[in-house]
Amino acid sequence: MNSLTKFLSQSAFTLVGLGLATVPAQALVITTNNNAGALAGGIFDSTQAQITGAVYNGAPVAAGTFTGGLGIFGIDTGLILSTGNVNLATNPSLQGQEPPGTGNFPNEDQFGDPTLTALLPPGGRTRDAASLIFDFIPTTDTVEFRYVLASEEYPPGTGLFNDVFAFFLNGDEAGNNIALVPGTETPVSIRTINANTNSGFFRNNIPDNLNIGYTGLTSVLTARATGLLPGETNTLRLAIADGGDVFGDTSVFIEAGVFSDPGPDPDPDPDPDPVDPGEPVTSVPEPTTMLGLLAFGAFGASTALKRKQQQKGIAQV
Repeated sequence: MNSLTKFLSQSAFTLVGLGLATVPAQALVITTNNNAGALAGGIFDSTQAQITGAVYNGAPVAAGTFTGGLGIFGIDTGLILSTGNVNLATNPSLQGQEPPGTGNFPNEDQFGDPTLTALLPPGGRTRDAASLIFDFIPTTDTVEFRYVLASEEYPPGTGLFNDVFAFFLNGDEAGNNIALVPGTETPVSIRTINANTNSGFFRNNIPDNLNIGYTGLTSVLTARATGLLPGETNTLRLAIADGGDVFGDTSVFIEAGVFSDPGPDPDPDPDPDPVDPGEPVTSVPEPTTMLGLLAFGAFGASTALKRKQQQKGIAQV
């Protein structure tokens, strides 16, 4: 009996350990890629849209793809565009450097972007621009992107520099930009989301220590456009640039675009399999939950056996 009790106790702790071991660990992985077709294909797959005419402009190391971002900033996989070297996005030792930049500043000789400059206050200037433009034919009338803007300009540069980016849909005017501060018509930039302005959408990475090479970042934001005509050609241009200086780099992490569902099936199954109200519905636990239940049961069995032995001993006295 003692052997059985010992086995059950050990099994309980083993099962608990197995339950905890099912929680995965993630690390941000960046892959440099300046192939315009591959980058555009990373945003929309062939089931969502037909993509043509993709063109990338920028430094070779300023674009790529990423994985493993879910536990860091809330987006698992997608596209990254930067005003610097995207490979250094995973280097937390760059945080807080003076100047905080990316070593050789690979985009330093790149021209700015006039359409992004137009989004800045009067007298603003952009440099180190990177952009991706392509045509797409959607399958439904709505498209949205989830994205995070991260920068080395945070937090000390919020009043001095104004790195900016935009999602220009069907035109390069300010009114075509769908990357806006939530609830406003204000373009997202370092100056419009920071510790002092629209701070509810800002994360200070100095105390958070998210293990990335940026001192601050936005929360996950959504750019959304409606009224698209399914089957018609649209043009999307994603662009980012340094504003005011070339030392602090800024990147935008963009999740794959999600076209909204066109709506419920107008003729749903009129006679789906009904559920008998008198028949109890059984919920199947998740694997970790099942392991926890087994562990709890084993522990309970062990306790019950021990109590029974104690009661037997008392009865014999």
